[in-house]
Amino acid sequence: MKRKIITSIVLLLGSFFLFYVIFFQAEFKETIHLPLPILTVTEQFKNPENLQKWFAPFDIGGSVSFDSSNKKISNGEYQVQIKNQSLYSSLLIYSNSKKEKQFIISALPDTAKNSITSLSIIYKSSYFKKWFGRDDLTKNALSSFNNFREYIEDSKRVYGYEIKPVKVVDTLFLFERKTVQQADKRQEMKSVFENLIAYAAKNNLGYNGNRIFYSQKTGDNITLFASIGITREVEIPENAAVEIKRMPFEKKLLEATYQGAFGESNKVFDALEKFINDHYLATMGIPYQKFISDGYDFADDQVVQMKVYYPIL
Repeated sequence: MKRKIITSIVLLLGSFFLFYVIFFQAEFKETIHLPLPILTVTEQFKNPENLQKWFAPFDIGGSVSFDSSNKKISNGEYQVQIKNQSLYSSLLIYSNSKKEKQFIISALPDTAKNSITSLSIIYKSSYFKKWFGRDDLTKNALSSFNNFREYIEDSKRVYGYEIKPVKVVDTLFLFERKTVQQADKRQEMKSVFENLIAYAAKNNLGYNGNRIFYSQKTGDNITLFASIGITREVEIPENAAVEIKRMPFEKKLLEATYQGAFGESNKVFDALEKFINDHYLATMGIPYQKFISDGYDFADDQVVQMKVYYPIL
């Protein structure tokens, strides 16, 4: 009799355990730590266009549609809707034709470390499914989350260009500024560089082939800022159109690589400014572009290669 009671208790406990493991929905949480400010991280969860860059299966290409008013992304088989719960958390409602699952994405700044964000994904599942076989929705969500670090640290995927910190190497430049009509930009750009190169040759300044450029539009006018790298410094008269500029050696720069139409190079400047804002960096000068392609006489539709720089503290 006593053995039967013990056996019954064991079977009851075993049944309860199996029921708990198989059917009970427990809350699970996974966390990663990212060396980025919290707002830079949480921005990736605020709209479906960002999800397409890293969330499976939308990141593998194919036909993807967006519903901006309801913050939805879909590829026909899978769909994710974003519900922003707060500044630092979002609810992702992930579904296919068979089921729907919810995943909370939550971020916290790590106050013990500067510019470190703790990012968590929180979801419900049974222990059985967690241990022995996750469904496709959970697999995709957790795989995407674990690959998020690789994505968010890849500037080319996030901003469209490879962006990295470098130090100033070339320090001495012959500089000229000129304001002209926008319609005359190409002709005047060529004229400015030819003037700089001729001045450097006449005064034996050691032109080293480096050509850097920046422009600012104001109404119908555009101001051209052009420089060439030199190796020798001389005293220049005050009334001269040119002047010598010096960059502090080994000061910090952000560098981006650009290849595309010259007239669309403003896109890389926009990307650099977004990178600077996202990472809470401080600038210490105007950005500029350094031509890799030969020449300095480029039409707006001409494909060029250049490095674009932004001085930072």
